[in-house]
Amino acid sequence: MKYELDTIPVWDALRAETECALCLLERRSRNNALRYFLGPAVMAPEVRVQTNQRGFAPHNLRLLAKDQNKLGLALLAHTRLKTLRAHLAARSAKLENLANKVSTKTGPGAAWASKPVVATQAREFANYLRQQEKDCLIDEKVGHDLERYCYTVLQLWKEDPDFRRTWEEGKGLCLHHMPSVLEMAAAVLDARRLGEFLVGFLALQNTNLARVENDLLGFTQTFDSTHSREITGNTVTALNRALQKTSGEFQEYQEESKARRGPLLGAH
Repeated sequence: MKYELDTIPVWDALRAETECALCLLERRSRNNALRYFLGPAVMAPEVRVQTNQRGFAPHNLRLLAKDQNKLGLALLAHTRLKTLRAHLAARSAKLENLANKVSTKTGPGAAWASKPVVATQAREFANYLRQQEKDCLIDEKVGHDLERYCYTVLQLWKEDPDFRRTWEEGKGLCLHHMPSVLEMAAAVLDARRLGEFLVGFLALQNTNLARVENDLLGFTQTFDSTHSREITGNTVTALNRALQKTSGEFQEYQEESKARRGPLLGAH
């Protein structure tokens, strides 16, 4: 797959010196997608066809619901629900028909003998419903953006000495985004550069994980008046940074705290 470089947002995110530059970039991408689907695109026929067929995952719906454009979201939700009901009708009717047949079986073991067929259909119905939550237009767009950002990181690391120095002196990434960079590195770097990148990246990650762990330990010890060692590190934000380092940024937390931390990266 061919990717385009997107250097300015990557540089901005790295210079922000957070626990994970890709967390900032993912937030930027998700916020742009949220604005897009509740902006003029709400009335665009081609967009409505997509949202009717696929919709959004629950975590993105919660974020869309925070927007002031309640009418736009209601229009999307109504036609999505209408489309979904039509798709569910045939599956629901088939399952109900089988369930009725099983429920009327008589004789020793008759109902149990018929169970495998209806149980299989029930599981297929359940899997279809779960898939509706996973097939999300916003998550798809964010995923594509993150692939491009990972590619940009590696190209800048390979070609720009200033970027490489800033990267190697930075705070690394969270464990949620670490696999994306590892996979992209394996795909686009030659053997020598891949080895060089991995040696530096793994060392960078280990150093920063140890730093965050120390900060978190210090935070826990602030609650213990009997601790025997001097508390070191930045304990004030230790818990939130540790959660981000292990699991990525929590969008809901970010929305609540953005007033204290300033505007969103790339929100303009």
